[in-house]
Amino acid sequence: MTSTSELPPNAIAVVGMAARLPGANTLSAFWDNLVRGEESIVTLSEDDLLAEGIPEKALANSAYVRRAALMDGIEEFDADFFGFTPQVARSTDPQHRLFLQTAFHAIEDAGYDPAEIEGTVGVYATSTTSGYLLHNIMSNYDPNVVMGQGITFDMVNLSMQNDKDYLATKVAYALNLRGPALSVQTACSSALVAVHLACQSILNGECEVALAGGASLRIPHHVGYWYAPGSMVSPTGHCRPFDARSDGTIFGSGVGVVVLKALQDAVDDGDRIHAVIRGSALNNDGSTKMTYAAPTAAGQADVIAEAHAIAEVDASEISYIETHGTGTPLGDPVEIEGLRQAFEVSEEPRQGPCYVGSVKSNIGHLESAAGIASLIKAILCLKHRAIPATLHYTSPNPELHLDRGPFKVRSEYGPWEWDGVLRAGVSSFGVGGTNAHVVLEEAPPVPVSTPKPGPQVLLMSARSPEALQQSRTALAAAISGSDALSLTDVAYTLGRRRKEKIRMAAVVNDEQHARTVLETAENDNVFIGEFAENKDNSDQVVFLFPGQGAQHIGMARGLYDGEPVFAEHFDQCAAGFNAELGVDLRAEIFEGTARNLERTDRTQPALFTVEYALAKLIESYGVRPAAMVGHSIGEYVAGTIAGVFDIETAIKVVSMRARLMHAAPRGVMVAVALGPDALAEHLTGDVDIAAINEPGGCVVAGSEESIKAFSDRLKQNGVVARRVRTSHAFHSRLMDSMIPEFTGFLSRQTLREPQIPLLSNVTGTWLAASEATNPSTWARQVRSTVRFSDEIDVLLGDPRRVLVEVGPGGTLTASATRHPKWSTEHHAVRLMRHHAQNRDDRDAFLLALGQLWAAGVDVDWAPLRGGQSGRLLTLPGYPFERQRHWIEHRQTTWTGDAAATNGAAAASTGGAEAAQASASGKSAMEATLQRIWGQCLGLPNVERNANFFELGGDSLVAISVAMNASNEGLDLTPQDLYENQTVAALAKALTARYAAGGLGRQAPGEVTHPPVPPNISYFLEHGVREHEQWRVPLILQLRPDVQVDDVCAVLTALRNHHEALRLRLVERAGTWEQNVSEPSEGEAFADLATRSLPEDIKPGTPQERDALLSTLIDVVRQQDPSNPLIATYVRGVPGGSCYLAISVRAIVADNASRDILLTDTFTAFGQQLAGEEIALQPVTTPWTEWSQRCAALAVHPAVVESRDYWLKTATAPTLRVAGEQTAGAPGLQDLARSALSLTVAETTEIDDARRRLRVPIDEMLLAALGRTIAHQFGDGTVAVDLSGEGRSVLKPDVDVRRTVGWFNTVYPVALSCTKQDGAKRLLDDVHDTLTAVPHYGIGYGLLRYLYAPTARQLGATGPADIFFSYIGTIPDLPPLGDDVAVRFDSDTALPVREAIAGLGHPIELRVFRTAGVLHLDWWYDSRRVDAATVQALASGFSQTLLELIREALAEDEMDSGSDELELVDLS
Repeated sequence: MTSTSELPPNAIAVVGMAARLPGANTLSAFWDNLVRGEESIVTLSEDDLLAEGIPEKALANSAYVRRAALMDGIEEFDADFFGFTPQVARSTDPQHRLFLQTAFHAIEDAGYDPAEIEGTVGVYATSTTSGYLLHNIMSNYDPNVVMGQGITFDMVNLSMQNDKDYLATKVAYALNLRGPALSVQTACSSALVAVHLACQSILNGECEVALAGGASLRIPHHVGYWYAPGSMVSPTGHCRPFDARSDGTIFGSGVGVVVLKALQDAVDDGDRIHAVIRGSALNNDGSTKMTYAAPTAAGQADVIAEAHAIAEVDASEISYIETHGTGTPLGDPVEIEGLRQAFEVSEEPRQGPCYVGSVKSNIGHLESAAGIASLIKAILCLKHRAIPATLHYTSPNPELHLDRGPFKVRSEYGPWEWDGVLRAGVSSFGVGGTNAHVVLEEAPPVPVSTPKPGPQVLLMSARSPEALQQSRTALAAAISGSDALSLTDVAYTLGRRRKEKIRMAAVVNDEQHARTVLETAENDNVFIGEFAENKDNSDQVVFLFPGQGAQHIGMARGLYDGEPVFAEHFDQCAAGFNAELGVDLRAEIFEGTARNLERTDRTQPALFTVEYALAKLIESYGVRPAAMVGHSIGEYVAGTIAGVFDIETAIKVVSMRARLMHAAPRGVMVAVALGPDALAEHLTGDVDIAAINEPGGCVVAGSEESIKAFSDRLKQNGVVARRVRTSHAFHSRLMDSMIPEFTGFLSRQTLREPQIPLLSNVTGTWLAASEATNPSTWARQVRSTVRFSDEIDVLLGDPRRVLVEVGPGGTLTASATRHPKWSTEHHAVRLMRHHAQNRDDRDAFLLALGQLWAAGVDVDWAPLRGGQSGRLLTLPGYPFERQRHWIEHRQTTWTGDAAATNGAAAASTGGAEAAQASASGKSAMEATLQRIWGQCLGLPNVERNANFFELGGDSLVAISVAMNASNEGLDLTPQDLYENQTVAALAKALTARYAAGGLGRQAPGEVTHPPVPPNISYFLEHGVREHEQWRVPLILQLRPDVQVDDVCAVLTALRNHHEALRLRLVERAGTWEQNVSEPSEGEAFADLATRSLPEDIKPGTPQERDALLSTLIDVVRQQDPSNPLIATYVRGVPGGSCYLAISVRAIVADNASRDILLTDTFTAFGQQLAGEEIALQPVTTPWTEWSQRCAALAVHPAVVESRDYWLKTATAPTLRVAGEQTAGAPGLQDLARSALSLTVAETTEIDDARRRLRVPIDEMLLAALGRTIAHQFGDGTVAVDLSGEGRSVLKPDVDVRRTVGWFNTVYPVALSCTKQDGAKRLLDDVHDTLTAVPHYGIGYGLLRYLYAPTARQLGATGPADIFFSYIGTIPDLPPLGDDVAVRFDSDTALPVREAIAGLGHPIELRVFRTAGVLHLDWWYDSRRVDAATVQALASGFSQTLLELIREALAEDEMDSGSDELELVDLS
C-alpha cells in the first residue's frame, strides 16, 4: 500500500492494542525486551517454591523443572473502577479481570472512550481453564456440598465469575459494548481465531469496531512444572524454536487485546493505525494425522495459502513469519514444512529471504493467548521496521531443511530490510487441529506534520487522587523517555481519553516545563478538581462581562501577543474607537497610566474591546454561551455578542455613552455590605442604589457631599462604606442629564433581536426581544440600578450553570459564589488573571479552558495545534488501583456434612451477634444483616447507614443476600434491598413486617379439629358452588420403566408427610371445621387411577396435553372430589412417555406449596428408584398448628386495633363494575375466561420501566387497572381483593417454609380510579395503599369470620367485585438429559393457567409471566358481567398499562432534570 487512495478492499486496521506479558506490563516494555533479546522466563528459588507448598520430595526430583514465565500483579484488580464488589472481585478469575483491564487500555490506546464510541463494538475473547477456580476457590468449598448434591447458587455464581464462557460477555457488560460478544475456544490457536472472527464480524457488518484477544494465567503461579519423557514441555526450562537443541516448550502467562476497525473507516475517521490485516483464514486438520493432538503440515499449508488468497497477497511479498514456533522436536519441522508447501505455490521471484521467528523463545507458550502475543509482536516489528532475535538459536534443527526454502532465522536484532511494503504472516495452531493464519501489512503512510510551537493543555483524569498522581508520574517519565514525543500529540492523545471524576488540566510550554509541572505537587499552571459525574454541560455556559473597576494597565497583553484571534478583534475595536474618540487603545491599555485608564471615556472603550475580543477568542475554542449577563458597560458586550448591535454600531454606541457619561457631573460610588432592604433606612433623597451585586452587598452613588454624609451615617451605625474606583456616580440621578441625548442617538441606530438569551440589568430577569430593540431600554440602563444579584438568582435556578467571567479579574464570579443559591453543583471560571497575579495571560486563559473541560464543557483544542489534525501516541494507560483481591488456596480434607457445619457456625455466630447487639444498643436483626451483607459484599464491616448499592451491591449480590438471609429464617427478597438500601432501613422494615403488633408471640394448644382459617372461610362463603372442583393440575412426565408401584409409594409418602394432603372440610352444626386423618403407615396409595392415551395421539403435541387434562378431569369427577390429592397414572402411546397427572385442591396448595410438593415428589422418586427408603425433609410447623395459631390471632390486640382500618376500607368503594349478585355463588358453567398477552417487546418495556422507576410490577398493574376502570365506569373508588403473604404473618417465630397449605390471605383494598392524575401520582397512591395494609392483610379475614364484634359489620359490606392476582414469573425448565426418570411437564404455566377462578369474584385478573411474555387472564362470572364489558376492560387495560409506564418515565425524566450531581466551585 503506497497511499491512502489505494486502500485494499476488505482490509482491517489495528487501531489500538495493549498487553501484559511476562516481564512487561506495557507494549513499550515488551518491545524493549524483544530488542534486548530478554528471556522473560525465570528460575524459581527453592525458598519460593517451598513457600508455595511444593514439597521437598518434588524439588529433589530432577523431573521437576524450576522455571516459569511469570506475570506481575495477577492478584491485583481495580474493582471500584469496574463496579465490582470486593467479594465479586475475589471470586472472579484473574484472567477475566486482567483481560478487562487490558481491553480498556486497548480502547484507550485507540483514542476512544468506551462510553462514547459511535456504532456497535464486538468482543471476541478467550481464556484458558480457570486454575484459580479449580485450585484456589474450590479448595475453600466442600465439593460434595457445592457440586455433589446438585446445582447450587454458589456453583452457578462461581461459574459465571470464572468460566471461559462468560469472558466476552463480561467485558461487553462492564464496558457497555453492544456488538457480538463471543468466547472462543480452539485451544492454543484461540486468540488468533478470535482475531479472525472479529475481522469477519466487521466485514459482515455485525459491528463497526471489535476487540479481540486472550488471557492465560498459570495458577498456581509461582511454581515450576513436571517434565515427563515424550511430553511437549522442555526439561531444561528454555524454549528454543528451530534450534538443533530444541527440546520442548514452556507454558507462560499473559494477556493481550487488539482493537480492530475496517481500514477505510479508520482512515476516514483519522484513527492511528498500528498495522493492517489484509486477510485471515481458519481450517482444521481433520483426522489426517497420527493422533488427535498431533499437527499436520498439509493442514497448516492449506490455511496459510488460503489466507494469502483472501488477502490477495503473493507469498513472494511476505518477508517475515511470526510462527507458532513451540520449540518441540515434532512441531517445528512440521510447521516449516507447512510454510514451505504454502510458499511453493508462488511463481513470483522473491527479492529476499523470509525470516521466521517465535516470541515463545522470549515469553513461553501462552496457550489460548499465544496467538495474540504473536500478533502484537509482529505488529511491533512492522511499526519499528525491525526483526528481533529468536532466542537460543545457534544452529538450525536439521529436520527443518531450511536450505529447501526461503526461510531464515534471526539470531540477533536487526533492521527489516525490504523494498516496498512490509508484510508479515502470523500463525497459530491449536491442539485438536484448528489452524489460523493472518496476513499483516504495515500501516498506510501518514503525512508528516510540523507541530505548532507554543503552550499546550494536558488533560488528565482518574478515579482517585492517588491514581491521578500515578498518571502524572508515568506521563512525566514517558515525556523524559528516549523516544521524543510531541507535546501537541501528547495533549491530543490525552484529550481523547475517558473523563473520570478527579480531573486535572496543566498548561505546559515545552517538554522540560511539562516534566516540571507534572512532577510538582502544586503549580500555578495546574488545576485539579473533583466532579461527581461525567455530564455534558456545554449548554449551561453563561458569559459574565464585568463593568468599570475591573480594568488595569496591561490587561490581556499576553493574549494580544499570543492569540491571533484575540489580536484581530482587539485591533478591529481599537481602530473603531480611534475613529470615534481619537484614542489609541493599544497604547492606553498596554503602555498607559492607571489614571488615564480610569477616565470613563477610556475605561468603557477599553473594557469593551478586551471583553469583546476575549469572547471571540473563547468562541474560537468552541465554547459558546447559552446565556449572557453584563454588568453596566459589560451589558453592551453581551448585547453585541448576542447580535443586538453589530460591531460597528456597538463601537459608536459605546463611544457616545462613554463621552456623555464622562461629561456628566462627577460623583462618588461606595460599596456597602448591606442588602437593599437593610440599606433603605440609611438612604436619603440625594443618593441612589446604583447596583445590587449580592443579596448582602450594594453600591450607592451620589455627589461627593451626599455620599460623605451617607458614609458618616453608616459609620455611626458600625457599617463601613468602601469607595469604588470610579470618577462618576454611574446609575444614579447624576446621569439624568445625558439620558435624552443618548436616547435620541440610540433611536437612530439599528437594534436587532438577540440571538442568545440575555438578562437585563434594569429588570434583573430575561431581556425580552421587544426590550432589546427599544432604544430607551439601553438609555435607562445608564440611570437604573444594576440588579446583578437578581440576574444571578435567575441563573442559579439551574443547578448545572457554568459561569464564565469574560473580562479582567473575578469580581462577578466572586459575587455569584457568595449568592445564597450558589451550590457545589455550579461552576465559576475566570478567563483572565487578577491584576495582582504575576503570571502569563495566555497561561491563565488556557488553564481556564482546562477548567471548562473539567466542568463538562466541550472545548475545541484545534487552535492550539494550528488547525492541524492531531496524532495519537501510545502513552501510559490508566493507572488501575493495585488492590489485592485474592482467595488463597486452602489445604483441606473435607469430612462430614459441610452444610450442617456451616449451619452450626451460623447459629453460633447468631447467638454471639445477639449478645453483641444487645451490648451495643443495636438490634439483633441489624447485627445479622450486617454480617450477611459483609459476607456477600466481601467487606470486613458494614456501617448501618451505608447504601447497599454504593458499597458495590448489584442484583446478583442482592440475590446472594436474600438466599443467605432465607437460610437463616429471614423472609427477605432482593426487592427488599432495592426498597431499603441500608442495614438500618432493612432491619426496620423486616422488624415491622414480623413484629408489628407482636403477631408472632402466640403459643399453640391441643385442638383435635382446628378452626378453618379466614381465607378458606371466605372461599366457602363466596367460592364456586362446586367447592371440590377448585383444583390445581400438575403433570409429570415419567420414563416408561417407572412402575405403578413406584408411583404409589411416592404418593403415599407425600400424603403421609403433609397434613394438608389428608385434610377434609366437614360441616358440623352449621360451621365448618378441618379434619386431618392420620398417616396410613404401610398402606399404599389406594386412590391411584390408571388410564391410557389414545393411540392416534402423537407424543409431545398439544393434543397429547389436552388428552391428559381431559383424563385428569374425568378421574376427578369419578373419585371422591373432596379428596385433597387425586392422581392418575397415564400410559403413553408407543414411543412416548408415561405421565403422572395430579390434581390438588387449591385450598391446600398455594404457589409455595406447589414448589414443595414438586421438590418432594422428585426427591421421593429419586430415592424410590434408587432402592432407598423415602425420607423427605421434615416439616417444621404442621398445618394444624398454623391453623390454631391463626385462629388465636382473632383476639390479638394488634388485629383488633386494625378494625377501624378494615371498616374504613370496606366502606370506601363508590364504584361497582358488576351486576348485583342474585343467584348465589357462580357455578363452573358460569365462569368464562378472556386470555390476552403482551408481546415480548411490550413485556421488555415494562421490565425496563420497573427497573428505572423502581416500582414493582404488581403496583404498575394495579395503577393501570384503576385508570382503566375510570375510563370504563368513571372516576371513583373500587374494591379490589388481593392475596397476601400469609406465610410471613408469624415469622420469624413460626417457620412454615416446608408446610403445604393455602396460606394466602384474601383482603380488600380501596383502589382509586381516576383519569386526571399523572402516572407517578397514580403509582404513588397505589404504593401508599399497599404499604398501609397491616399484617399482610390477615386482619380482614380474622375480623370478618372469627371476631364476632366486627363480623356483622364487615359482612354487610359485601365482597369486592374484582380479585387481582400477580403470580410472578413462572420459570422455564432447565435442560435435562433424556434418561431422567421424572421431569416436570414442559408447559410450566399449566397449573396457573388451568386453575379456575375459584373465589367467586365477578372479575378475576390473573397475571403471570412465562417465556418472556406477560399473560393477562380475565376470568369472569358471565351472569354478572357480560363478555363485551370484559373485552373492553381487557383491551383497554393493556393499552393503559403501556401508556401509564411511558408517561411515568417521561415524568421521571423531567423530575430528574433538576437532580444533578455535585460539582465544585472552580473559582
